[in-house]
Amino acid sequence: MDNSKNSIKTGFEDASTRFMHMFGEEEQQVQPVGVKLVLKGQAVPEGTKPPVEYQGVPWCEAVRLAAMDGEVVVINRDNVGCPASAIALGLVDARESEPLGGTRKYTDMMETAAAPADFTDGLVYACRASGNMQFALFGEGDTGRYETHGAALNAISGMVSIQPAIMDAAVAYPAGKLPLVPDLVILGLLPRQVLLAIQGYNFLTGNRFRMDTIGIRGVCADLTAQPYMEQRLNGSFFCLGARAVGGWGGNMLGLGMPFSVFRTMVVGMERSAGGFPYAAYPD
Repeated sequence: MDNSKNSIKTGFEDASTRFMHMFGEEEQQVQPVGVKLVLKGQAVPEGTKPPVEYQGVPWCEAVRLAAMDGEVVVINRDNVGCPASAIALGLVDARESEPLGGTRKYTDMMETAAAPADFTDGLVYACRASGNMQFALFGEGDTGRYETHGAALNAISGMVSIQPAIMDAAVAYPAGKLPLVPDLVILGLLPRQVLLAIQGYNFLTGNRFRMDTIGIRGVCADLTAQPYMEQRLNGSFFCLGARAVGGWGGNMLGLGMPFSVFRTMVVGMERSAGGFPYAAYPD
């Protein structure tokens, strides 16, 4: 296989173009997003803007900016807007006891900014039950995300994270903007588009699609950390942060997968087109 930069770039570009073609030119389109995770000690890819230009942006919003606006966004511990995503992406230690300084879009909604450890210990997601209303996002009426502290800890135990903190940065980019093979591909799709994508992927094997999600950490854990750690396709309905802070529209669902899985999905969609006539699917 030709591993030159042009070949690599064309591989992601080609797969992305073929994927979008399956839905027709008139269909609402959100382009696939490549994700490159940069290990500590490695250089951030050339051709990116300084992270400070995206100060306080959560990872879910970074992916949306790449998908909908065609931007290349670098997120690191200095600019990440959400400590939960910093934990999931391996940018900070889950037990750090000091809040991340500066502008942070998610924790700026709190009376007092929560540290990564406050997320890990369930104090943020059970702010009322744990007596930590300084971490509430929506004022005195905020119930927290879980009714009890135990429920919050149970939920957090199932949220996949890249730990210990081995990453320097996470880069979100559309095909054609960086000559890189992505580690992962994230898709923001309409429900009927998700259906066609899943049908195409499973056309080759008949395997069932297993979606593991909970409505919290929808992009950083469900669509990034879990596909990376488990090397498999996963889906999400997005989450509170992705919807209310990151700007993902209510009619969108998410899929996250290794790049190899994305290529398999595209091939399956093409080969199965005669058996799954997308034009017959109602809006």
